[in-house]
Amino acid sequence: MEFVEPLYGLLVLSVVLFLAILASKTSGRLGVPALILFMALGWIFGPEGLNLIHLPSLEWLRYVGVVALSLILFSGGLDTRFDSVRPVMWRGVSLATLGVLLTALVTAVAAYFIFPFTPAEAFLFGAIVSSTDAAAVFSVLRSKSIGLKHKLRPLLELESSSNDPMALMLTTAAIAWIIGERESGLVMGFQLVYQLVVGAAMGILVGYVTLWFINRLSLQYEGLFSVLILSAALFTYSTTDLIQANGLLAVYCAGVVIGNKPFVHRQSTLKFFDGLAWLMQILIFVSLGIILSPRALWDMVIPGILISLVLIFVSRPVGVFLSLLPFRKVGARDKVFISWVGLKGAAPLVFALYPLLAVEQGVSADVGQTVLNAVYFVVILSVVLQGTLLTRVAEWLGLALPMPEKTFYPLAMEQRDNFQSLLQEIQLPEDSPAIGKSLVGLNLPTDSLIILISRGDQFVMPNGSTELCAHDKLLVLATTQADLEGVYQRLGMFLPEST
Repeated sequence: MEFVEPLYGLLVLSVVLFLAILASKTSGRLGVPALILFMALGWIFGPEGLNLIHLPSLEWLRYVGVVALSLILFSGGLDTRFDSVRPVMWRGVSLATLGVLLTALVTAVAAYFIFPFTPAEAFLFGAIVSSTDAAAVFSVLRSKSIGLKHKLRPLLELESSSNDPMALMLTTAAIAWIIGERESGLVMGFQLVYQLVVGAAMGILVGYVTLWFINRLSLQYEGLFSVLILSAALFTYSTTDLIQANGLLAVYCAGVVIGNKPFVHRQSTLKFFDGLAWLMQILIFVSLGIILSPRALWDMVIPGILISLVLIFVSRPVGVFLSLLPFRKVGARDKVFISWVGLKGAAPLVFALYPLLAVEQGVSADVGQTVLNAVYFVVILSVVLQGTLLTRVAEWLGLALPMPEKTFYPLAMEQRDNFQSLLQEIQLPEDSPAIGKSLVGLNLPTDSLIILISRGDQFVMPNGSTELCAHDKLLVLATTQADLEGVYQRLGMFLPEST
């Protein structure tokens, strides 16, 4: 970024970051996704507002956007449990390939009649908006803090993190079509398979190599382990991109591999990347807000609403229903909800920069600007409409579940995959039959123990006569899964299923 007065650059940057943090806190109360508020900060501090921040070039923005997306995906991979993704893997692959292609084609037909586009230009627009955005999906799903039935949450996160290769390939193919460099379907198919297979393989390989180094290096400072993993993420993206495979898919796969294996200082690393992912979201959406004028929204109101409605209610459902046709276990309500969570975000906006950067190669500057403005409008409407109503749609379809609180270990303990025992935090609901009973009266399984109780602002060291109260948080140690289930049963609760 460039500032009007370089001496005040650090001050302006700190103010923007502080306001972005406040925006993320107040977004839930306002019912507006934080991503929109981040973009609004770009409007305020950019050329259309206070004129305090300028971006060097579109090429710079594309570079920063891709790096930010890669780190967001890596953080998402670290938080993804492979056991939850495995049952829905092929559904996610189908959505990320066939679903994206179908969405692009249907949207292209509508764009041809709504905008003054040629068939190639209409297909370019359809390709750019065909994928769901990982940053938007991760942010909205986690900020809403809802659980979803039928393994929908891991499916949506898997799809959003793996469909960018298809969308990017379709975008570059459309640009090649416009400038007269057509390639056969066989070549395009080979390129897609190459990007997917090699990208995934590189991510898995680097992930395992990184784990090997982490668990064998003896570093003096704990913070250096997070820096080491950050360097691995950047190395994964850059090397994969250099061999013409998909770096975004590679960093996600590397994150999944690392996040599903035990390694030293795991908790501090996860916290580091969670904060880094938020910083990247702030950076990318503020930057996009700086370069995209709010006036463009007004000029795009009628065609923007029309194409957005087609994309939300026609193109996306067609892509979802047809790509999931072979999977009979996926119900109609599940498909409707998957169709609704087709959020657009940073990825389509970054891809929308490609036509403008290809003007010298033969793409019309007017077409490039129209595509960017239209994608801009679609993203805003998508995040506001679909993101805001996500919880209500889930409840209306009967797919919402109460989201269990994220496990918090007050003594900085962490559950590792190689532990022989299970450590879990359980919060007692108000209607639990265990309330008012002593621990000895619960008759807990022999190989289980409540080792700590968090009650209000204090910790209680439990013994047999300790009575439980509503909203107590129990830190439970159990030898086996069956013992843990027994504890839940004694408390009048069910062991929560992974969502």
